[in-house]
Amino acid sequence: MSDVRSCPKCGAKAKYKLKGNIESFEALQDDELLKKVVQLKKAMQKFKEKAEVLEKELVILKQKQSNT
Repeated sequence: MSDVRSCPKCGAKAKYKLKGNIESFEALQDDELLKKVVQLKKAMQKFKEKAEVLEKELVILKQKQSNT
């Protein structure tokens, strides 16, 4: 995922790049922003699924612990 920051000149969201000692900002277009949103949604969904699995495992472990 690219590094997205606010442009120091105009305040718009832009891709931040650092080559050597030169910083550059490239304005994000709407289609790029939509791609980023989709990427974030997918990442959030994966995190949510992993969290749900861990919650189920925790319930099982607690039940086993209370049975002993």
